[in-house]
Amino acid sequence: MATAAAESPNQARHGTAEPDGRRWLILGVIALAQLMVVLDATVVTIALPSAQRSLHFSTVDRQWIVTAYALAFGSLLLLGGKLADLVGRKVTFLLGVLGFAAASAAGGAATSFGMLVAARACQGLFGALLAPSALSLLTTTFSDPRERGKAFGVYSAVAGAGGAVGLLLGGALTQYMSWRWTLYVNLIFAGIAAVGGLLLLRRQASPGRPRLDLLGATLVSGGMFCIVYGFSNAAMHSWHTPSTWGFLAAGGVALMLFGGWQARAAQPLLPPRVVTDRNRAGAYLSMLIAGIGMFGIFLFLAYYMQLTLHFSPVRTGLAFLPMVGMIMLFANLSTIVFMPRIGPRPLIPAGMLAAAGGLVWMTRLGVDSHYSVNVLPPILLAGLGLGLIFAPVFNTGTYGVAPSDAGVASATVNTGQQIGGSIGTSLLNTIAASATASYLTAHAAQAAAGRPSPLLAGMAVVHGYTTSFWVAAAIFAGGAVVSAVLLRSGPLTRWSPQPGPATQDAPGAAADTQVPAAAAVGGGPPGDERSRPPASPGQGLDEAAGPRVSGHVRGAGGMPLPGATLTLISRAGRQAGLGRAGADGGYTIPVSRPGRYTLMAIARGYQPQAVAVTADGAATGFDVTLPGGSSLAGTVRTAGTGQPLAGAAVSLASGSGEIITGQTTDGAGRYRFAGLAPGGYTFAVTAPGHRPTALPVTVADGEQAVRDAELDGGGGGVRGTARTPAGAAVPDALITLLDGDGNVAAATTTGADGSYAIPGVPAGDYTVIATGYPPAASAVTVTAGTPRVHDVRLGHPEPRTGQRQHPETVSR
Repeated sequence: MATAAAESPNQARHGTAEPDGRRWLILGVIALAQLMVVLDATVVTIALPSAQRSLHFSTVDRQWIVTAYALAFGSLLLLGGKLADLVGRKVTFLLGVLGFAAASAAGGAATSFGMLVAARACQGLFGALLAPSALSLLTTTFSDPRERGKAFGVYSAVAGAGGAVGLLLGGALTQYMSWRWTLYVNLIFAGIAAVGGLLLLRRQASPGRPRLDLLGATLVSGGMFCIVYGFSNAAMHSWHTPSTWGFLAAGGVALMLFGGWQARAAQPLLPPRVVTDRNRAGAYLSMLIAGIGMFGIFLFLAYYMQLTLHFSPVRTGLAFLPMVGMIMLFANLSTIVFMPRIGPRPLIPAGMLAAAGGLVWMTRLGVDSHYSVNVLPPILLAGLGLGLIFAPVFNTGTYGVAPSDAGVASATVNTGQQIGGSIGTSLLNTIAASATASYLTAHAAQAAAGRPSPLLAGMAVVHGYTTSFWVAAAIFAGGAVVSAVLLRSGPLTRWSPQPGPATQDAPGAAADTQVPAAAAVGGGPPGDERSRPPASPGQGLDEAAGPRVSGHVRGAGGMPLPGATLTLISRAGRQAGLGRAGADGGYTIPVSRPGRYTLMAIARGYQPQAVAVTADGAATGFDVTLPGGSSLAGTVRTAGTGQPLAGAAVSLASGSGEIITGQTTDGAGRYRFAGLAPGGYTFAVTAPGHRPTALPVTVADGEQAVRDAELDGGGGGVRGTARTPAGAAVPDALITLLDGDGNVAAATTTGADGSYAIPGVPAGDYTVIATGYPPAASAVTVTAGTPRVHDVRLGHPEPRTGQRQHPETVSR
């Protein structure tokens, strides 16, 4: 049997592929492979305690079983998608399936912690090759809009429900067989998918002889790695550690460099035409937001049902099945029934709001809630919302791209989901831990008055969950606004963009990507203003007679601003003209036709301005004044000693109290704010171990103002050691110091020997919150100049005796 069949005469004439008679079998193979990748992110989670006892690794190390998979998967997705476009999707699909199976077998047979972590990282690597290949195969296999909707409904239901299925499958395999089978089970999925892919898929060769963008691949993979690692580290330690913010900053810089390079690269890894389309950009951002918010549904609800309602792992998985059913039902309804009629814009925001409503409903959960009354209704509503989100997002994010870009477009959708999950893990975990600690502190008096400690601890944990539900609901609500603004109205066929340059040569080009030239230019229907190309200054115009906007750009003091950039924007949001101010600040921008425009002026060191102008004649004069050009600088020192204070946080607030800019002092205690608008500000300075200060400051137009500040030094410090009741050191425990008002005064983590130190704390009464095992809260008083020794004892969450150990603290 020939799997790489020659093109039919019809294909040769029309440049499109005939529908594959085996396409529904191909859909089954693709869905099975996608299920394997998605559920593997959660199937191992329930098995972690059993794996920990078997391989004898610490609770701190346990997080790396999850993090290793996320690091490799998230950082290599775009590279995997591009390889699918270059090498061929059948090749990368089969390589991804077989590699994933081999890594799963190695993980199931692991004899040490290091071997298990390495296997999970290899799973992520091959998953990054498999996931975009599967989605791009779906995109190129189903070209008929009606069949495409059904196919994406099935695929999206699998992608959306895979996490819950993983919880159920992981619980059953762990409870009735062994934790190792949570990895061995992938061999069954992979075997079926590999045989089906080998027999059913046709090889899709890449047109021409493209090359891989090695610099782009290095930048984006390194950037994604740093972002995922930084957020994962925040969940394990804190946001203040250098290994958190340092990696996040490095990742941000790498991704910015990647974006700049893609605009110049001859054969970019992620062609700008893929992400600059408004619909696809909205889909990618919606997936990122949904990935952040849905973490609060799956993880914290699983914790709640097992730890508070005392469900078994299998019962917990079964409890998620109604939500899985709702996801599958509405994923298919959205793509088969709704998408062809109304498009993605009403569906995705509605799904975001439904998911937010379900999470708000979950905030009513308590220690004595019942599943059928308090849990089932909100998860049904949340499942409805996720079904309305995932299917339209997958469809929109890959719609209208050239076949040569299908792999990288598919990878971009998956990247949004993966990065969103990493952000959600760290953000919501940190919020839950902080809320739990704050609850224990606020109710310490009730505990002293005789309230049972286990009940108080359970109420504190549930408070942490419900606080995270509130935050996740707010994230979904924000996603509703973002998706409503970015996505276009109407079905996708109305807004289908112009195919990429490789479309004409790519085998199997989808028929639905061919659109009229008029609509392709601007992404709108023929006859709409958005379908017209933006005018360049002077392009095809008689500047002596045609309409134009002219004037001068000056600072607040009347000084001309040569080199200022001016952009004319049409009412449809398109660029209608571009100009630059001359030596006297004068500018002239020709326009294609009279009408109302928005004029945006930008100059370095000044506040940008946007104003409405009307071009209704041969020339329209309009002068622009830009506030700014002033600066504020100074030095922050310690009062009494006069020593420069490095690392102090300096901020400026407007008259309404809104922070407009901020920075930290350098090694010599200096700071400088440039490009300020003239006026009055509030100048605030804070530093660890010092009392904050706030001062008024007035900056005149063009003035280089100076404002120094001195901060009063603090008292002594707090140091100690975190140990278990048996005396073993507890490394990497998070120690948080709260002041009398409940604000975080300082935070640190314990070292390898369990010790910690917080120097330079102002004298006063504080509460020490220690987390790492169940949280421990205790009071400590700091006196001036005298370090306070405060040891902490943390109980183990899984004592072999079955009795919970209560935390203790000792102060000296």
